[in-house]
Amino acid sequence: MAYLQSQQIVKLALQIAKCPGYTAQGGQFLNMVLEDLWLHRDLKINRVTEFITVQANLYGPFRLPQNYQRTYDLFFQQNNLPYFLNPISTQEYDQEFKDPSIANYPYEFMTLLYDETNALVQVPPSAGQLFIYPQSSGQIVLTHRYMVKQPDIIAPETSTVIPWFPDQDYLITATAARLMQITDDTRRPEFLAECDKMLRLQIIMEGDEQQVVKSVRLDPRRFHSNRTLKPTKVTD
Repeated sequence: MAYLQSQQIVKLALQIAKCPGYTAQGGQFLNMVLEDLWLHRDLKINRVTEFITVQANLYGPFRLPQNYQRTYDLFFQQNNLPYFLNPISTQEYDQEFKDPSIANYPYEFMTLLYDETNALVQVPPSAGQLFIYPQSSGQIVLTHRYMVKQPDIIAPETSTVIPWFPDQDYLITATAARLMQITDDTRRPEFLAECDKMLRLQIIMEGDEQQVVKSVRLDPRRFHSNRTLKPTKVTD
């Protein structure tokens, strides 16, 4: 079966919700369904990788791509050993002691994001800036895996664009459920439950790795044993 176009998904959702006159609202709701997926889910389809070359004695800033949403992980390799950087808040970063004499392997990073207006006026357009701590004592290449923002479909109720999310059945059902909210359709709770079931299956099969066992641990920056040192040249 060929993938459905946006206008076809909206048309089917309108038929299911029994509100054929709500074409424009159906298009808006399809965009909202897609936005919810990239905004709140770590779907593999929305994860991309970039490489950031860091010269010696630099904290940053390093440009974040315009489609940047949030960092998935950030690391570099030295002598075949991976070193992962821990995210910290702006306040924590500002409290770090920064002196030209301090240079080592970085182990923390912080991001500053622009609002949508400021992001577009940057040259080239950028979502924000990334900083590392401490400054690197030599050139390294950071592997930056991050989640992307997906653009809205322009006039999806008439568009021939195929949505980026592959589960078309979910898109139809979720769009119909949102339409039922404004028509006071009593079937809405049933449809929302079905959406949760469908999305859970999609996520487990292809999405944000909920099938992988996760270990809960204390913040490694605050709690560590004597055998665990910060990833510096001492531990290399």
